[in-house]
Amino acid sequence: MKKPVIVISPQTHEIKNLPFEMKMYATPEKNAWQLQQRGAIPVMPSFLSEEEAEQLMAMADGLFMTGGADVGPDLYGEEVEEFCGEIEKDRDVSDMNLLKAAAKLKKPIFSVCRGSQITNVFFGGKLYQDLNTQLGDMIKHPDYFTTKTEESHVINIVEGTPLHKLLGKDSIGVNSTHHQGYKVLGEKLIPMAFAPDGLCESFYLDSDDHWVRCYQWHPEMQDFNENMDKILQDFVNACVENMNK
Repeated sequence: MKKPVIVISPQTHEIKNLPFEMKMYATPEKNAWQLQQRGAIPVMPSFLSEEEAEQLMAMADGLFMTGGADVGPDLYGEEVEEFCGEIEKDRDVSDMNLLKAAAKLKKPIFSVCRGSQITNVFFGGKLYQDLNTQLGDMIKHPDYFTTKTEESHVINIVEGTPLHKLLGKDSIGVNSTHHQGYKVLGEKLIPMAFAPDGLCESFYLDSDDHWVRCYQWHPEMQDFNENMDKILQDFVNACVENMNK
């Protein structure tokens, strides 16, 4: 049986414990493993030009925008503040090229953490460069002392949204390892869930012909979790549907 091909956005990783330093294109193992477990073929390219991204996405059935470094504030019209984290300019360019190609070709887009943030920016949104600095007293969003497989806080799901219809629940527990967040959602992006402090945690694109789902947490890291299983399978199902068009 033919399987859907899903492009995973790459990040870089530096290896410094060899006789020489080496920079690699990388993605966490879970990103690929979760897709394979659900019957998809994951493919991770290097950083791509606009033309390369469009050629690759024309052959693929979906796009998985992954986590990583902070998104460059220049992409949403702001100066870099001192509390902004590490930025990968080359990755920003490549990610935007992948998103542009996927949007043009109406390929399903599934985004987590940084991936959801740059997806928001692609559609015209803006970000908080650091939640604690810019918003003050909030729940612990950058919860680096809890593993990504554990729940850090609850999110409240908006009734009537695709996420609510998928899970049939008003709230669920999620992990949380982000210090940035959505400040303004982009055009036609609709909130699907909020943290108890009011921060948007998930959104979708209001479109009849383009499937886009974005999550601030990492559903791919929460193994053996019924809610996350449904979220991941929902994406693969959308890619299968796209493949069969």
